[in-house]
Parts: sequence; structure tokens; C-alpha cells
Amino acid sequence: MSITFKGIAAKIVAAAKDFKLAVLKAADEAPVIVADVQKDAPEVEALVEVAFPGAAAIESTALNAFEVIATAVESAGPAATANGLSVSLDKTVIADIQKVLPALKAFAAKL
Repeated sequence: MSITFKGIAAKIVAAAKDFKLAVLKAADEAPVIVADVQKDAPEVEALVEVAFPGAAAIESTALNAFEVIATAVESAGPAATANGLSVSLDKTVIADIQKVLPALKAFAAKL
């Protein structure tokens, strides 16, 4: 039994078609999956909070801080890439970060 380039290419094409069909099927099912996940979100968050105290606050704070950084990078445009960028954090963002630091350090220590 010999392996040919044509045989390998045919298998790759078949796998790509299968993958495309799986992606399209998942895209069709995504709204249902999202609805199910949103429905169960409070229970999932509660379980995560039991396993990793402070995780919800850490996640929220990290996303807020990233949003501030992303907005600054986007606003600076090409200058951010050329010269780097300093980002100022307001009192609220700093206070939120300070609140979650102990939980974040405790979580990191367990890793």
C-alpha cells in the first residue's frame, strides 16, 4: 500500500469539507447554545465563585481595564504602534483593580 500525494490531497480536501460543514452547523446552532448558556450563567458563576472566590470580580475588572486599554490604542491609531502608548487609568478603574488584587494573588498562588 503506497501513499500518494493525490491520496493525501483528497483526504485533506475531504477533511476540509467536513470541517466547513461542522462550522456551518455550529453557526446555525449558536443562537440556541448562547441562549442555553445565558440561562445557566447565574448557576455557573456561583459554582466558579465557590471554586475560585473572587473570580467574577477579577474577570469583570480585567475586561473593564482591557476595554480602557483597547480604546486608548484604537484612539491613538498608528501612533500607538510607532511610539508606544501610555494609558491613564481613572480612579474607578484603579480602585476596582485594588479591590481584586488580593483575590488575584491568592488565585495565582494556587497555580
